[in-house]
Amino acid sequence: MPSDAAIAKRQPGSPGEGYRPTVQVRLRDGGFLQGMRESGFVVYRGVRYAQPPFGDLRFQPPEPVPAWAGVVQAFEFAPASPQAPRDADALMFGGEDCLALNIWAPADVGPGCPVMVWIPGGAYMRGDAADPVYDGAAFARKGIVFVSMNYRVGIDGFMAIPGAPANRGLLDQIAGLQWVKRNIDSFGGDASRITVAGGSAGAGAIACLIGMPSTRGLFGRAILQSPSLATHTAAEADVAAAAITTLLGIPLSSEAIARVPLPKAVAALKRLADDPSLRRDLGFNARNFFPLRAVVDGDFLKTSPLRAMENSWKHLLPDFSLLVGCNKEEMRLYAVPPGLIEQTTQSELLEFARDVGLSEHAVLSYAENPETGARSTPGEILCAMQSDYFYRTSARKIAADASAVGVAAYLYEFDWRSRRCDGKLGAAHGLEIPFVFDQLPTSAGVEITGLDAPAALAEEMHRSWVRFVKEGNPGWPRHTSQGADLMHFADESRCERDVWAPSGELWQVIQ
Repeated sequence: MPSDAAIAKRQPGSPGEGYRPTVQVRLRDGGFLQGMRESGFVVYRGVRYAQPPFGDLRFQPPEPVPAWAGVVQAFEFAPASPQAPRDADALMFGGEDCLALNIWAPADVGPGCPVMVWIPGGAYMRGDAADPVYDGAAFARKGIVFVSMNYRVGIDGFMAIPGAPANRGLLDQIAGLQWVKRNIDSFGGDASRITVAGGSAGAGAIACLIGMPSTRGLFGRAILQSPSLATHTAAEADVAAAAITTLLGIPLSSEAIARVPLPKAVAALKRLADDPSLRRDLGFNARNFFPLRAVVDGDFLKTSPLRAMENSWKHLLPDFSLLVGCNKEEMRLYAVPPGLIEQTTQSELLEFARDVGLSEHAVLSYAENPETGARSTPGEILCAMQSDYFYRTSARKIAADASAVGVAAYLYEFDWRSRRCDGKLGAAHGLEIPFVFDQLPTSAGVEITGLDAPAALAEEMHRSWVRFVKEGNPGWPRHTSQGADLMHFADESRCERDVWAPSGELWQVIQ
């Protein structure tokens, strides 16, 4: 670390079992920060980049943290943004003082390390940068300063509220990236070599950020894992806001929402997310698989992410590079564990096709597609169609549009099929994350992949991501205007010409 920015400092007392020396860095924003030196890296947990967005600051843009005297200990993770718990016995997960970063920095390495900033996903209603599967130790040991970021989710982050700025969660992400840009040199990072990365809603958020003029210069590379380009129009955002306040029994105003206890608010959003029939009754269409999304408000987010990116690529040349891809059977995560894949009816299949603008002919083409299986059930067909609509086509379209103007774009697909759920889960949404983070042996990794995930594949994917962060090239040919070389990650990975192409209808509806 730079000598004028870091001061090594041992803990008082004699070393013993579990002893870990601490280090200090002086930030431009604030004062001294103290982290823990661990095996091969130094970690700073719960570094606040903005004040708690509650009280007088609720539903407002993020406010910077005031400077402090003395040394702040960064030993504990900050709470996640308030959200519904996964533990059925808990009322809520997370807390108010949530706008924080976690930083894993290589130990005993000089300045100028590449930086990777991870934005977690979670359907814009969940997300926790402290999730064990996002542990950045493996990246730090490879010479990368790894940062994970919390941001507001759910009602506080993305619900349209009169008088409040839209997309507050995206505003948080921009504030976090600005903090990294200003301060990462104190941790040995190179502010000119920042890669922003994310999965699912995190990748969708990055797609929004790439198209914003205000983010230019904050990062020079991007990794989009399973990006969904789905956003809400202003009208759809109004439907979602009305539905949430109806469930809460309150008028639509920031004052009324602020009076609702947080556990009650997150429970209402979860109820809406879990019940498709309730969403239909409250005015949603089948395209709105999740209640909240980033909102194309015409101000902060002026147009759809895809069109905004198309306008921005020319400003990002010549050095910007992009790694983008998806999993082969994304929607099985949502369809298989709860048994919905067996319960789906033909009418529900046709309803989704109609709401996203696809014809019955497209439905028939899916039924006849060898990838989905001839004469597949409505659930199998819908799962394949939704996987393509929300993720697969988005990844292809982003890569094609970027490469068309000369951006270095690299395309992948994750094909390895989990044996969980009696082998039905397949290459589902989010399954690639423990491989990317080299977390297979951990309890967090096993929970996602099962016990038999191939360690060699994790080593291969992690190595490719590390190479991309360091060099802007993951190790296979880039997408070109003549076609795409696609890296398939599987038991036996292979790079080949991409032979899959979405139907003309799908290309037209993903805008």
